[in-house]
Amino acid sequence: MPRPRSFLAAILCFAVIVTLTISGDAFVSPLQDRPAPELADTTWINSAPLKLKELRGKVILLEFWTYG
Repeated sequence: MPRPRSFLAAILCFAVIVTLTISGDAFVSPLQDRPAPELADTTWINSAPLKLKELRGKVILLEFWTYG
């Protein structure tokens, strides 16, 4: 009887995917369509403090990590 279980699992996965796809608009961030907040930190390692205005139009890479 493995065939009916496989079919049931496939139907269940399909239903979950369809439900999440349809309800995707419910998870829109309240920060969407707003400008990014300014980088507000007092500790900068190996560089002078930056402002987002200075970086406009440039490709940047942000790396978030901790010394933990």
